[in-house]
Amino acid sequence: MKKNTMSGTNFDRQRWAVEIMNVQPNDQILEIGCGRGNAVRLVAGKVKSGHITALDRSEKMTSVAKQTNADVIASGLATVIHSEFPHAGLKSASFDKIFLFNINVFWMDPIAELNEVRRLLKPSGVFYIFHQPPPGHEPAEFAAKFKENLTKNNFDIKEVIFGEFEPVGAVCVISRPG
Repeated sequence: MKKNTMSGTNFDRQRWAVEIMNVQPNDQILEIGCGRGNAVRLVAGKVKSGHITALDRSEKMTSVAKQTNADVIASGLATVIHSEFPHAGLKSASFDKIFLFNINVFWMDPIAELNEVRRLLKPSGVFYIFHQPPPGHEPAEFAAKFKENLTKNNFDIKEVIFGEFEPVGAVCVISRPG
């Protein structure tokens, strides 16, 4: 397990996530729960012939993400969609990488969501769960639950990485469908 240390802003956490994913110029990437769209701009800056599709269930957050990223959307490097996951109607085997940050359903009982992740990933695709728990909780307890849920839904755990942030650290669980 690796540890990385960074400051505690939302942008720093998103930059950490994009760094861990090692975005390649032709990657097709899906972000589940894009919020304000901070990671959209970071990913779009690394893809050249690739693309990031970002979705969020909040109409307000989707609007903000579209405004914040209007230039990269206009360039064709990004799409922002207002939709619930897993009901976005995306094409099967479309993505090299799927990621999310702080989406609680993946900590609970994500059977339908993991089935959709499996359907959307290309055969060599990778799934990244990033999570920063609230103060008073340890990232390791969430890592254990993510690993348990992924394993029981036939995903293979590739790596777990911890990031040190203020006021509490974060975790990334990297997996592939088995």
